[in-house]
Amino acid sequence: MIAATTWLLDRSLIGAADLDVLELGCGTGRTVRRLLGEGARSYTGVDGSAGMLSVASQRNVDPRVKFMQADLLSPWTLDKQMDLALMVLVLEHLPTLDAVAQTLAHVVKPGGRVRIVDLHPERVANGTLAHFSDGGMEVWFASIAHNVHVLCDVFDSAGFDVVRRDWIASDALLAGVPQLAKHRGLKVLLDLKATRRTKPRRRTSEQEATD
Repeated sequence: MIAATTWLLDRSLIGAADLDVLELGCGTGRTVRRLLGEGARSYTGVDGSAGMLSVASQRNVDPRVKFMQADLLSPWTLDKQMDLALMVLVLEHLPTLDAVAQTLAHVVKPGGRVRIVDLHPERVANGTLAHFSDGGMEVWFASIAHNVHVLCDVFDSAGFDVVRRDWIASDALLAGVPQLAKHRGLKVLLDLKATRRTKPRRRTSEQEATD
């Protein structure tokens, strides 16, 4: 699905110009060049794998770029809040979402944005799993088919306004990523754009009456 996310982000830009950007689950730093190319002011990549981060650091030597190790399954904070957070092909590997939503609520400034692009849960539920080739060997990852509505509700509860888009395996996408032909007409990518609310959502009288 890496080729598919590349296709998507070529057509629906992240919008990183003049922003301090945080990427959760950065892996080997595949999106660093894209973000700097869009004009990001700084980039911080976070991953749980020391090996991945070592590769990322070697590939991306730039004074605007730094990497740090953290467990995405536990909440954590930074010494400053960021303008934009990015996650690409990460959520499907997280068995729970509350910790990452809580982390994003701490590290993204009010009015800041989160962009999440992932293998669509419908494809995961139907047996499509993430994998890559390593020295001629296919390496497969466990994937979780999160309910999309629950996923959106988790981030809403954490203080984000969420806009969802399902990307279909259309003729245009398949022209760029022909290996997805077997998914023609189906939802292949989930694209969430979330903005951290600047004020807590006002409770309605109905909510107050039921508390």
